[in-house]
Amino acid sequence: MMEWILVTGYSFLFISLILSLKRFGLEGIPRSWLVSVFCLKVISGICLGLIYTYIYTDRFTADTFKFFDDSRVIFDTLSTKPFDFIRMLTGIDGNAPELRPYYVEMDAWLNTDVLFNDNKTIIRLNVLFHFFSLGKYYVHVVFINFISFIGLFYIYKTFVKYIPSASTILFFSTFLLPSVLFWGSGLLKDGLLIFALGIMLKSFDSLLSDQKTFRNTLIFILSVVLLVFTKLYILIIILPGLIAWYWARNQEGIRVLLKFSLSYLIYFIIAFNIHHIVPKYNVTDIIFWKQKNFHTLAEMTSAKSIIEIPQLEYGLISILKNSPAAFFNTLFRPLPSDVHGNKFILAASIETVFVLLIILLTILFRRKSVQPFKPIFIFSIFFVILLFVISGLITPILGALVRYKVPVLPFLMFILISIIDHERITKAILALGQKFSKRKSDQSSR
Repeated sequence: MMEWILVTGYSFLFISLILSLKRFGLEGIPRSWLVSVFCLKVISGICLGLIYTYIYTDRFTADTFKFFDDSRVIFDTLSTKPFDFIRMLTGIDGNAPELRPYYVEMDAWLNTDVLFNDNKTIIRLNVLFHFFSLGKYYVHVVFINFISFIGLFYIYKTFVKYIPSASTILFFSTFLLPSVLFWGSGLLKDGLLIFALGIMLKSFDSLLSDQKTFRNTLIFILSVVLLVFTKLYILIIILPGLIAWYWARNQEGIRVLLKFSLSYLIYFIIAFNIHHIVPKYNVTDIIFWKQKNFHTLAEMTSAKSIIEIPQLEYGLISILKNSPAAFFNTLFRPLPSDVHGNKFILAASIETVFVLLIILLTILFRRKSVQPFKPIFIFSIFFVILLFVISGLITPILGALVRYKVPVLPFLMFILISIIDHERITKAILALGQKFSKRKSDQSSR
């Protein structure tokens, strides 16, 4: 009972902040919509927890509970060994041998990733939540949802600045895509990643719009640091895009595309040759072994949603050769034919069909006079393509593929909404409705 009292109380606290703070004001979007979205996110996060409690009951394989349980191990040391608590929370002298027994007791802390263990960040965030939650899991769900809500809010606020005429459809496509709503609302790294992306996008855009305040600079730096410790590969993907965006600021047209292309070309040349200087950072090695690790994970866990993906051979040529197939695999999967009784995959397949329908409508109703390319538009294109390629190259598990797409889906929708002719499609829908009404009227008069 206490848990649900706290959930209700904290939810009302965050709702009051959304209703009262000036920063949450949006032109053309009622505050009630924001409150509804936040409540829907909390409900979605609770549903995710209940699903992994009563349907997928193996607590040791559910990330959402692993992060929470691991954080409790650290928090419990506060009353018994506060010095150990401080070292584990801050990471200062965090590799001391005497701390090893705590780490062994955890499930996610000693994750051996070929690039970087980012589990520690979400575990430490959960430790901070414990100061307010009385150790109740669903209170943590409310907290992470306010954080991810802020991220989505700033992603939307940046997008709508460039397409103000599409404020309503941008709102729904940013906040309410099923994968973003479900996985971005759980007590997972996805919510923290969305927060980092949102505050980075908004602060960077503000800095380029001559709002070079100390606050925007500090927020941008903090967002970069947060991405380093949350999902480093996302920062690696978008870093040349941010450089190109700065280079092409206040410009439009083909020059923007050329500057982005040149930035990424130079970046990739450096990235795929940096192992000659720093041997342990071999990008082809990392991608190759990432895929190998995913195949091993699929075999160990007997994952039911395994799909065939391009099998990488060692070397850059294999990565380049298989990248187009990887991109389309990520874009088109999962489909209804991939469901095989898995309800998560069924929901994701419906979303895939919806996205493909939007892509088709964009092709049919694209703007006749294309607006000059803006940096944020090209930035989004490169972000979508590269994340889709990386995801499609490394993971043969559909469930993981769905989650890998979560942070980039709002950017994909922004691209499509930028291209589609809203007036033409509105007229077509109205004409179709009138035709249907007339046919129905003719049938009833017979």
